[in-house]
Amino acid sequence: MKFRKLLLCMFAGIALTSFANVYTYAAEEDNIVTEDTTIQDTTIDTTAANEAVTNNTEVVNGTTGTDTTVTDTQSTEAVLPGTTEVPAEVNNVSATTDTQAEEDKKAEEEKAAKEAQKKAEAAKKAEEAKKAAAKAEAKKKAEAAKRAEETKYSKSDLRLLSALIYCEANGESYNGKLAVGIVVMNRKRAGAFPDTVKGVIYQKYQFGPASNGALNNALEQYDNGKFTSSSEKECIKAAKAALSGTTSITVNGSKKNFTKYKYFSGNLRGNTFTLGNHEFK
Repeated sequence: MKFRKLLLCMFAGIALTSFANVYTYAAEEDNIVTEDTTIQDTTIDTTAANEAVTNNTEVVNGTTGTDTTVTDTQSTEAVLPGTTEVPAEVNNVSATTDTQAEEDKKAEEEKAAKEAQKKAEAAKKAEEAKKAAAKAEAKKKAEAAKRAEETKYSKSDLRLLSALIYCEANGESYNGKLAVGIVVMNRKRAGAFPDTVKGVIYQKYQFGPASNGALNNALEQYDNGKFTSSSEKECIKAAKAALSGTTSITVNGSKKNFTKYKYFSGNLRGNTFTLGNHEFK
């Protein structure tokens, strides 16, 4: 009985030991399968990654690599001696520089044209001013020559004009006497009157003393050397000034141009200026 129990226990122990080994073996098999699966998955992932890298590398080699090669080739060609092709950036800079140079050249040409125009205008103005000055000088000389010619008055003209001034303005101031002498000379220069002193003085219906005998009396005094009073001397002075070309009188300290006056009287209709007892127009 005890022997059976002992055998039974031995068989049970062997069975349990076998079961444990089988379980352990099965667990190890599971681990091996799991590890194999993991390794396979990893291998697959690694293979896929390698393929992707390979593909990317091929793509890069197909494009970027080619571009790099082209770029390198272009760069190499850019520095090769005798080549005419230059980088685009250099072309852009060169084009910009050429455009700026053309604009600068155009601006310089416009500036030069303006300067030339200014010089031409200045030269034209200078020429016109020169001509105007020459014309004015010629006119001045002509007037001076005319006055010089007029200063060559004769003794008979001085005698007649001095006597007429005495008859017309004996009681006037020196300016009043000179004004009468200038009126006679203004008539001599005008086309509507005679062109000699004698012709102006003896023109019919012009000067009363020439027709009423007063002028003849004054001439007789002059011829006999009796024309010596201060008033008579002022008449001679005024006659000389008028015959010498004087055309203005002094009024209140200012010069008054008297070239336009051709008539005078004690009561003159339409007069524009009064001096002493005479009205002028």
